[in-house]
Amino acid sequence: MNRRRFLKTAGILSSAAWVIDSAASFSSATASAPKQFKVGVISDGLSQDFEAALKILQSYQVRWVEIRKVWGKYNTELSPEEIRRFKALLDQYEIRCSQVDTALFKCALPGTKPLGAGTPVYSYEEQMDLLKRAIERAHAWGTDKVRIFAFWRVAEPETIFGRVCDEVRKAAEVAKSAGIRLIIENEDTTNVGKVQELAKILAALPSNVGANYDTGNGMWLGEVSYPDGYKTLDPKRIWNLHLKGAQCGPNFKNCHETFADQGQIDLKGQLQALLRDGYDGTMSLECEFKDPTLSQTETTKRSLDGLLKVMAEAIAQR
Repeated sequence: MNRRRFLKTAGILSSAAWVIDSAASFSSATASAPKQFKVGVISDGLSQDFEAALKILQSYQVRWVEIRKVWGKYNTELSPEEIRRFKALLDQYEIRCSQVDTALFKCALPGTKPLGAGTPVYSYEEQMDLLKRAIERAHAWGTDKVRIFAFWRVAEPETIFGRVCDEVRKAAEVAKSAGIRLIIENEDTTNVGKVQELAKILAALPSNVGANYDTGNGMWLGEVSYPDGYKTLDPKRIWNLHLKGAQCGPNFKNCHETFADQGQIDLKGQLQALLRDGYDGTMSLECEFKDPTLSQTETTKRSLDGLLKVMAEAIAQR
């Protein structure tokens, strides 16, 4: 779907046409994760209680989990005892950690004026200590991937492109010495928001930095991630994906999330392209959608049901 076709579709279909189904109207049977994809879920989408999230994943035969926040705080704030407890739970439920999600570089680059009023989770001065804590957790949980960002977005990101690259290179050097890969997420509030921006920065960075390719975030900046953004990426530099549903009005206005099987993202086409390109990395459902009739756990489960349905169709129809 190119930009023109996307905009035409968005103009024809009103928001009312995309009213979300209730959980009851969807299949009540629990689907299972297909073996063709290393699919997981960001755990706090299911529950802030890590074990509760793992129990749900086990019921879907999902064997991967992405760890971001637990008990309302980033995993990088867990105590040594809690870190060991998480590893024991991963072993108990036979689920693997796909990556450690951090807020690294989700702050203002000194001397810049961010577009938004985002408050940093950690100050610029705290970033390297944050990275070291993330590396410790990655080692403890059996993954070599740490998710990072590219600083709060400015009006003209290209003007600070070199500075952002320099900061990531410093972090990459620390990570490489510890056997860790860094993966940059395209997040619309940061200087790498579009997939095309993600492709550009990866071309300038060392080989232990790859992509956490989010299939929806570019929409908030007027980009169709698949196929337009995806075709700019080197598939070998994609090391994790975030999958979601999203919808925008005409001219990419009023964008919002949906269940994974609804909205305007061509997830089936994206998944088929990954199969075609031999992608063997991990991918996670990221569900931040709010359905007023459902709890967050119920909403994420409903979205996971939809995602697994789309995966089954992508496999059957390729």
